[in-house]
Amino acid sequence: MITYKLHLLRHGLTAGNLRGEYIGVTDLPLCEEGLDKLQDLLEENDYPAVGKVYTSPLSRCVQTAQMLYPETFLERVPKLAEMNFGSFEGKSIAQLKGREEFLRWMEGGKTAAPPNGESAEEFAKRLQEGLDEIFRDMMDSRIPTAALVTHGGVIMNLLAQFGYPKNEAKTWACQAGCGYTIQVTPQFWMRDRLFEIVDAIPHPKAMGDGQWQDSYEDDYDWRQDV
Repeated sequence: MITYKLHLLRHGLTAGNLRGEYIGVTDLPLCEEGLDKLQDLLEENDYPAVGKVYTSPLSRCVQTAQMLYPETFLERVPKLAEMNFGSFEGKSIAQLKGREEFLRWMEGGKTAAPPNGESAEEFAKRLQEGLDEIFRDMMDSRIPTAALVTHGGVIMNLLAQFGYPKNEAKTWACQAGCGYTIQVTPQFWMRDRLFEIVDAIPHPKAMGDGQWQDSYEDDYDWRQDV
C-alpha cells in the first residue's frame, strides 16, 4: 500500500504578525522582513522535493509557496485558510483584553466565536474537509509527496486533531517558513482519521534527513500566530 507524505509549512511573516494582531482571513501580503527571512531560510536549509503544492488561498501563503517552490504547480484550497476572527481581525490582545465579547470568546470553549467570526468547532470541521480534499487528490493522482503552505493556526489544529503522537495544539507551534512532515496510508486516514507526524522541516543543509527539531513554545496562543 502506498504511503503518502505531506509537508505542512507555515507562511512567511506579515506586518500583522509583527504587530501581534489577529490576522485570520484578512488578506495581507508578506512584509519585507518576511520576504528576507524566507530567503535566508532558502539559502540555509533544504526543503523537501514535492510533486505538487497546495496552498491556502490567502496571499501570504501563495507568495510563500511561490518562493519555496517556484517551479511546482500550485493549487489553492479555500477550506485551509486561517480561522475567521470576525470583528477581532486586525486587533491585538492589548486592544481587546478589556472587552466583554473578547472574554466570552476566550472562555467559551469550542462553540464560542468572535462577533461575525468562526468558532473553533466550525474551524476544525472545515480543516478536516480541506485535508480530505488534499488526500483524495494525492491518492487519485498518485502523488506520493506534496506540500501544503498554510497558517500557523491551521497546522497546529490539524496536528492536534488528527496527528500521532497526540499533543496539544501549542506543542506544534512553528516559525514562519517552517513546519512538519506527516505521512498517511489510505486505510489509516479513511478508517481512523489519523496521520503520523514524522519530522520537522526544513533541514539545515549540513543536517540531512531525520533530525527532529523542537518548536515548542511555552504559553503559546495559536490564534495570534496566523
